[in-house]
Amino acid sequence: MSMRNVEIKARVHDFDAICKIAEELSGAPPTVIHQNDTFYNVNTGRLKLRMYADGSATLVRYDRDDEQGPKLSNYDLLDFSVNESDKIKTLDKMMKQCLGVRGKVIKERRLYMVDQTRIHIDKVEDLGSFMELEVVLHPEQTLIDGQAIARDLQDKLRVKDEDLINCAYVDLFDKK
Repeated sequence: MSMRNVEIKARVHDFDAICKIAEELSGAPPTVIHQNDTFYNVNTGRLKLRMYADGSATLVRYDRDDEQGPKLSNYDLLDFSVNESDKIKTLDKMMKQCLGVRGKVIKERRLYMVDQTRIHIDKVEDLGSFMELEVVLHPEQTLIDGQAIARDLQDKLRVKDEDLINCAYVDLFDKK
């Protein structure tokens, strides 16, 4: 089943300050997650295999317009447990052989939860620090509902519009 969320992504100039605000908003310390994403060449949308430090992985397919501000993302997830490391390696090998690799993104992510929103504060290797909001939409919620929640959190996190970015991290590497 496809899922939907509204996303905002922005550059971060003061990592410690935004983490402090995010922790206050969530009422809890972050979950720190190390992620190694391999993006594959595809005709539409984006496809990546996200590998975690514990050996588990998630195959992620998503479509999202490259535009400033809160935008709708449709996505599908296929999770693999630590016990499926052989399957993960085989899948990665098959995808690389058939599709080719578009790029890799390695990051340390701090995850804070605020109601239905995931606040990610990321340190991306060779790229810098970023903030990403993912407002997971309930079936009855509209894009406008999600945009309002995202903008409210953007304001609370003191993220300026001029710091917003309109693309994925892998696209920023392409522009470097």
